[in-house]
Formats: sequence, C-alpha cells, structure tokens
Amino acid sequence: MAANPLLAAQQAIAAGRLAEASDLIEARLRSAPQDAAALHLKGLLEFKRGYNAAAVATLGTASRHAPQNVAILGDLGRIQAAQGAFSDAAASFRRALAIDPAALAEREDLGTALCCLEQLEEGAQEYEAVLRRAPKRAGTMLRLARVRVQQNRSEEATRLAKEAMRIEPRATAKATFMLGQAAMIEARYADAERDFTRAIDAGETSAETLIWRARARFRQENLEPAFADAQAAAKRPGGAGEAELLAARIAAQRGDIAAASALGKAAIALRPTSFRTRWLAANLLAPVLDREADVEPERARWREAIAAIDADLRLDSPERINEAAAAVQETSNFHLHYRGVENRREQELYGGVLTRIAAARWPALAQRPKRDGAPQAGGRRPRVGFVSAYFHEHSIWKTHSAWIAASSRAIEKYVYYPGRKIDPDYTDVVRAAADHWRQELNPAKLASLIAEDRLDVLIYLDHGMVLDLQLIAALPLAPVQANGLGHPITSGMPSFSHALTSARMEPPDGDRHYSETLVRLAGSASAYSWARLARQIEATPPAREARDVSRVRFLCAQNLSKYLPQHDVLLARIAAGLPAAEFHFLGENAGRIERLRQRLGSAFASLGLDPDRHLRFHGALLPAGFFRLNLDSDVFLDGILWSGNNTAHEAIACGLPIVTWPGPEMRGRHALALLGMMGLEETVAADAQGYVDLAVALGRDAERRRHLRQEIEARRAAVYDDPSPIADLERFVTEQAETRD
Repeated sequence: MAANPLLAAQQAIAAGRLAEASDLIEARLRSAPQDAAALHLKGLLEFKRGYNAAAVATLGTASRHAPQNVAILGDLGRIQAAQGAFSDAAASFRRALAIDPAALAEREDLGTALCCLEQLEEGAQEYEAVLRRAPKRAGTMLRLARVRVQQNRSEEATRLAKEAMRIEPRATAKATFMLGQAAMIEARYADAERDFTRAIDAGETSAETLIWRARARFRQENLEPAFADAQAAAKRPGGAGEAELLAARIAAQRGDIAAASALGKAAIALRPTSFRTRWLAANLLAPVLDREADVEPERARWREAIAAIDADLRLDSPERINEAAAAVQETSNFHLHYRGVENRREQELYGGVLTRIAAARWPALAQRPKRDGAPQAGGRRPRVGFVSAYFHEHSIWKTHSAWIAASSRAIEKYVYYPGRKIDPDYTDVVRAAADHWRQELNPAKLASLIAEDRLDVLIYLDHGMVLDLQLIAALPLAPVQANGLGHPITSGMPSFSHALTSARMEPPDGDRHYSETLVRLAGSASAYSWARLARQIEATPPAREARDVSRVRFLCAQNLSKYLPQHDVLLARIAAGLPAAEFHFLGENAGRIERLRQRLGSAFASLGLDPDRHLRFHGALLPAGFFRLNLDSDVFLDGILWSGNNTAHEAIACGLPIVTWPGPEMRGRHALALLGMMGLEETVAADAQGYVDLAVALGRDAERRRHLRQEIEARRAAVYDDPSPIADLERFVTEQAETRD
C-alpha cells in the first residue's frame, strides 16, 4: 500500500492508469467512507470515465462532508456545466465564492455558466470582476469578448481581443478568431473570413473556427468553399452535428435539396434531442425551386417536422428555454412563402411554436396589456410604436416610412430601430418625425423598452423579414399589435391582433388569408414619395452605349425567388410570339441566378428557342444602374402570384407600361392596385394566356407603348404621396387607443 494512497491515485489518474487509481480510492473509502478528499477524487475519476451522473452524486456527497472545500464545489460546478445543467453549476460556483470570493477560476466559470443561461450581462460582470483582480488574464478577456459578440457589442469585443493579443502573444490565434466574430456582427464578412483564415494559419484549427469561416463564406455566397469548410469541420473533434447542419443549410441555399435533406437527417441522428438541430433542419428550404411538383411534398415535410417539434417541445428548464429561443432566431420558414400558395395554416403552426418559446423566455411579457382608454379623457395623445430594422435605404423605408414621417402630431410616435446602418437621407427623415427614437440591437432589451413605453398600438412594419425580431414579435407588448405587411404574409401569431393592408390590393375574400383582423387602408396603403424618385431618375446617367432598338426589353425586376417554375413556359411563349423579346433579370446571388437561368433555359429549349438570345441577367445594380435599366426597357413584366410593389412604383415613375396577372392574395395584386389608381387597367390580364397575349401585343406595337407611356406620365400623380392611407392609419390608432377593455 502506498504511503499516501490519494496522492498515488492522483498520479495514476494523470498517467491514465484509471483502474489502478480506482483501486486505491476504493481502498481508502473502505477504511474512511466519509473522506471528502477520496470522494473528490472518485468523482473526478467517474467523470473521466464518462459516468457524469455518478460523478455529480459523488461530488455532492463530498461537499456535504467538506462544506467549506472550494475545490470540491468548483469541480462539481464544472461537471454540472459539462452536463448542460448550468443552473446547478451556477449554484455550485456561487457556494464556492461565498466561501472564498477571491477564487478566480470559480468566478470565471460562474460567468460562463450564466452566459450559457443567456444571462449575458451577469456573466460579463463576473468576468469583469476577475479582470479587476487579475487585469492581465488574457483568457478571461477573450471570454468577455465572446459575450460582447453575443451582445452585438463588436467594438468592445474587438478592443478586448486586441488587448488579449498584446498581453499574451500565445493568445493570438484565439484573439484573431474573436476579431472575426466581431466582424461578422458588423456584416464585414470578407474581413471575418480573413480573420478566421489567419486564426487557422496561426494554429486555431478547431471545428468551431472552420464552422465560423464557413459561415462567413456562406454570407458572401461563396458556397463551395463554405461547404468544404463545413465538411472539414465535421471530421474534427466537436464538429459533428453542427458541421452537418451548416453543410445542409449551404446545400439548401445552392438549391440541392436532396443533399440538404440528407445532411439535415445526419445532423439529427447525431443530435436527436437537440431542438436547435431539428428546428434548423426543418427549415431547410430552397430559395429557388426546380419543379412545381416539389412544392407540396416540401410543404408536407415541413408541416410534419414542425408539428413533431411542437409536440416534443419541452420548456421546463432554463437550458431548454434558452436553446429554443436562440435557435428560432437563427433561421425561419421565409422561403416557404415563395411557393405561390396560401400559408395561413403553416404560419399558425409556426407562430404557435414561437409563441410558446417567447412566453417561456419572457413570462412577465406574455400577457397582453389592457386598453385603458386614457387618450379619450384628454390626458395624452395616443401612443403608437413602429418597429423595423430597415430605417435606411431599403424597400421597407420606401413603402412605409411615410406612416411615420407624414402622420400628424396628433399621435405620439415611438420609433424602434434594431439596426446599425444609418443613411442620413433616409434614417434622419424617420428620426426627425419621431417623438421618441430608440435604437437598440439586443432583442431582449428592445422588448423591455417597448413594454416600458406603455404603448396603445405597436406596429411591426415588416414582420417576418428579420430573424432577431421574430421571437419578441410573439409577445403581445401592446394592447393592439399590428402587422404592417411590409412582408405581405400573415404572422400566424396570437400576439398580432390586426394586419394593416391596402384596400385596393386586398381581394374581397382577403380576410381568410390572415390570422389577424384586417384593417384596409385607402389606396395602396402607402404614401410613396414622388420627389425622391424624381431626383433619382434625374440623377441617372445616360446610357453608355446605344441600345439595339430592334429588340424589345421586358424588365423582370423581382426577387428571383418569386419566379415559379410553372410560369417559365409563359416567358418562352412570349418569346415564341415575339422573337425580338429580351427578358432582363436582376439578382445579387450568383447561385440563384444560375439555377433560374438553367430552369428558364429548359423551358425555352422545349419550344425550340435559344435561351441565350432572350435571357439577360444583370446581377445586383446600384440605384443609378437600376433606373437606367428601367428607362431603357419597353415593358415591365410583373411577377405572377407575387407582384412588384416597390418595383412597380419605380417602373411607373419611369413611364414603363406594366403587364400584370393578379393573383388571389394581396401579395399578387400590387401592380393591379397602382394601375387601378391611375385608371389604366387595360394591361391587366385575366389568365395565363391573356398575360402572354398582352406582352406579345405590346412588344409588337411601339405606338401603343408610346401612348401608354404618355398616359402613365399624365396620371401617375395618383400613385404617389397619397394622404388617404395616412389618415386611415391615424384614425385606426386613435380608435384603438380610445377603446377600453
């Protein structure tokens, strides 16, 4: 028997002789079953062997026999954290710190446990307390930098990473990795990729670093290198599951749904109980589909997956709540809306899951406030809040900013901007019109701000377009919460009581498409600015070269996801009837452009046409190039089932005749509404054949196109700066605010 069996056991553990260590520890416990030091070593040995539950139980017994032993409590907390029991871990670390407030390892690990519980500021405070005692502790700096990344505080994260690098050159690789994460926050994806590559070259070759570089490449649409990084990460320790999931998302983005599905299933097999894995895998949806026949099977798979997630969802611990809350802010069912079919049932299923998670995450905000009718008594103006991440040069600003800028001081306007981009000519217009301007990137803090302002009405201008906002949107933060339909899809959430739509765009039976109560604002529901468009058109430079006047240019200016495979043949039929036709598409995503090019090419080839003679893809255009293309085109060919709203306004400003075939839902009727406001409905088709015939007839008849241009220029004032929807909006806000529940 060794003179000091516990020391010998420690040495055996360090050397990997676990059986020998176990024999020594058990021998000691047979003679002294309450020896806390022996129980401590036994617990560590059990953890090393993978018996986590037994390790926690053994260390718990050890701490009862030695309640003042900080080391035992610290190791207990670390094993609890390794199990994902972060609440228990935090309690163990706090017990240790109550005994010894200067125990830096336990304080740092408490900070980490709190961060894992999404208590980020509390965790950061623990890291800061460590740094006050040990200001040159580079590892703690990097942990704090990681928290600041999670809080979107990129400048502070960058400062901490650079300081850690200065203090400890050996931390360069990890610090450079953190610089990459800070760049990701600021959407500097090329810089992030560079930093991650430097970190890898400096030796930070973990699966996590490869995954982050894959994300940076993914955001830049460098899909093949991103996919390669994800595959490489899957082979590294700690990469399994997360890497397959990211590879699945990349495959979906490039349109390879078969590969995405297989990779998603592989990720679930590796993490079968992970809500996040199942959620992200369920929402693997291709931006551009290849076949109409793929639509219903995709929707059926999606419904089945989300229904199963809903049935299995357990929100009975902080860890599960935080995992779910974080996961639903990573992805959404956004592309499911671009299939040409009604989605109310799907949205209500989706919204139900978000509502449960939001209520568990913020229970104090889960009950709808009551309307007190206070403004009716003359005590104050009605309070209305507007939320959007697009108070800068963006399509949402163009369609919805007048709701704020053109409405009167009869309502008190609170504007919430969870974005960082500032365009003075756009952002300042909204900020100047606001009575209260709140710029806050953190969704949880934003929700608290909104609740504290005690609004009468809260309007999300573009619900469904921003991942970070979809969870707090499931909270009823005001007595009346309205969907502004900048993204024209029902929310499916009980938190939204109303949806603000266009009286002209909405079909007579439109109410059935929404879970909200519809409020029809006059006209297009927009007071679109003519002066701004006029300035942009006036500033458009002349064409660089003379265009071929023998060709007829059809402008197809919609997001490429809106072009559905069943309609490809209509363009081919237009070209068959008008050999001079050219179809001009826009799009910044090279993968989607190529997928649509191939799909349209097949449709044209099926009619014996050369697609290269008819199809033109311009990529992304700056405003000057976009307006130049409008001015040089002959006909605006509207999207089918998802019409152009901004693009139709802009085409009308350029005098372009519009051919449209209205759909059964509001999102397919934007151009119809604008043409109706001008009294120019002769280019509205009743069916697919009418769409083809109108396009061919206009293409053949230059004189008719010239006449339509003249009529558009004479009548287009009816489309812009319309005060009637603003008056309707104010009336809605006032009526709701003066109602008592």
